[in-house]
Amino acid sequence: MTGDLGRRAAFGMAATAGGALLAGGTAGAAESAAGSAANDKHQVSPSFTVVDKRGRQRFLLDSRKPPLIVDGQTYPPERRSGPENGSYLIFNDETGDEKGGLLVHPTGGHIAFDYPHAVDGINLSLSAKDGVGGAGLTINGIPDPDAGPGVRATPRALFGCHTAFGAQLALCDSQGRPRIVLQVDENDRPTIKILDGDGKTVNELA
Repeated sequence: MTGDLGRRAAFGMAATAGGALLAGGTAGAAESAAGSAANDKHQVSPSFTVVDKRGRQRFLLDSRKPPLIVDGQTYPPERRSGPENGSYLIFNDETGDEKGGLLVHPTGGHIAFDYPHAVDGINLSLSAKDGVGGAGLTINGIPDPDAGPGVRATPRALFGCHTAFGAQLALCDSQGRPRIVLQVDENDRPTIKILDGDGKTVNELA
């Protein structure tokens, strides 16, 4: 990554120590800050990058929308969804490619783990403002491994609650179309619906 992402922490032998890697990063950052304290009492960095012994990014903590690394290519922050000044924690695999992350901001948050090519595999999101909003879990089917970059995963199961529709579980077909929907709506009315491929209700239990 480029220097505008903040200081790096290269851990050498600590990279082989599994969980000790993060502990090493904390210690390294503390030593660096202590060493420069004489010249800068309040050292501040908007981001912190952990790299492995080969120099590849493995974790990124940033207070700004960071670039996106997919298939060895680095894309500008504008290619990433999310607010400009959220708090981002990005996970990268041993090749440096993004494999998920965490985002928090004043009105919500998002956690995701990715299939190859940075395609969402599972994500958990929350949004709330002035008493309106909710939370949801989306599980996507694995995409075609030969599809290459730009492929989108198909939603297969969605579970969530929202002030607009109550609580809902939707099971989808291979095209991502909801076919079974279990719901307790905002008025506490429970229903189970069976839908056809066009989204029309063919059977309902209420």
